[in-house]
Amino acid sequence: MEIEALMEQATKLKETLVEYATSPGFARLLSQAMASTSRLESGQQGHWAEAVEALLYEPGTGREPLLDRYLRTNRNIAPEDRLVYEGWRDRNVYGAFRVDKRRGAGLALYNLIDEMDYPTYATVGAEAMGAVPRGGYIVTRLVPMGDIWTISGNIRIFGPKDLPAVRALAVSLLEHFPSLVYRNPARAESARTLVRKHHAIFVKRFGSHVVRGTGAEAIAAYRGFLDACSAELAPGDPAAAGLVRSGEQLAPDESFPPELARSEDVALYHHPVKSVSFLVAYGQVEDAHRTPPTDADDPIAVLVREFVEDSTIPPYVLGDLAARYPDTVDAVYRTALSLPEFSWKRDGEDLLRRHKPDGFRDTDLPGITQVPALLMDEYLQRGQ
Repeated sequence: MEIEALMEQATKLKETLVEYATSPGFARLLSQAMASTSRLESGQQGHWAEAVEALLYEPGTGREPLLDRYLRTNRNIAPEDRLVYEGWRDRNVYGAFRVDKRRGAGLALYNLIDEMDYPTYATVGAEAMGAVPRGGYIVTRLVPMGDIWTISGNIRIFGPKDLPAVRALAVSLLEHFPSLVYRNPARAESARTLVRKHHAIFVKRFGSHVVRGTGAEAIAAYRGFLDACSAELAPGDPAAAGLVRSGEQLAPDESFPPELARSEDVALYHHPVKSVSFLVAYGQVEDAHRTPPTDADDPIAVLVREFVEDSTIPPYVLGDLAARYPDTVDAVYRTALSLPEFSWKRDGEDLLRRHKPDGFRDTDLPGITQVPALLMDEYLQRGQ
């Protein structure tokens, strides 16, 4: 298909999505998105467009992206259009891009976050793209159309001298969406390798992937783990050696919620892909798997329900406990959920998917942030 035809198709499909996202049934969601998205350098119309984009492509609390919902609930989408929409759902890229070349409506873009090139054409045409300077920068979302990309939604335009501001925006995006960097397969595999090494260090140091204790003890264990990682990995990586900081520097007191440090029951948990989690009340939930409660009103049963319903607790935490206590897991959930026929083997995954849908997305992507060299100084300054 010629580029002009691809752009016409993209325009038509995007108009349909915008009509869907701005229909009366989603008015409250759009108002909330307007309140939560950034207004920086975008103006009122640009801010509205950013809110629509966020609704379409980004999950919210207890809400799937509207593009996912549109595909799931609309059976009348033409097969060729559904294929394009699925590409937009799975491969859209929000980033800060350097404009290496501009010819008419065509742009050669380099993403400062994932360090990849994107041959891009704008549906708005060559004249409208005249404001985008070569050597300058844009912050926007791209979606695929065949072998090329097109711009979806609002564009923030910056000149060549605005690199410091663009770096700051790119780091803000990376802090909110760490997986953006993993659009780059080499980056993703490098991070997976690093987390596997961290996991081996963690297990070697503590004898398990879980360390139970008080909040203060968990924080101290985490800092010791960071020191162990630096001691073991930095000597083999000269580039990283100059960036080594102590565990206390990397994890100062103010980086932890006060209630975490005061808690009497905290687990430091390391996953071989997703890295580190701090889990309050984990010890009591593990004890419930050892000795299941017999009453749904028992405080331990209540804690189990809270772990299930808390979307911030990864599903693999409960899956791991179920695997470690196969003889008692059914009894735990039968009591805690008041479901006498509950079977973890049969019902466990559906239970977790219902309460923790986000935990089943991007399960192969590492849970650490890898920062490109161009953004490292800005990122480190944020942490100081």
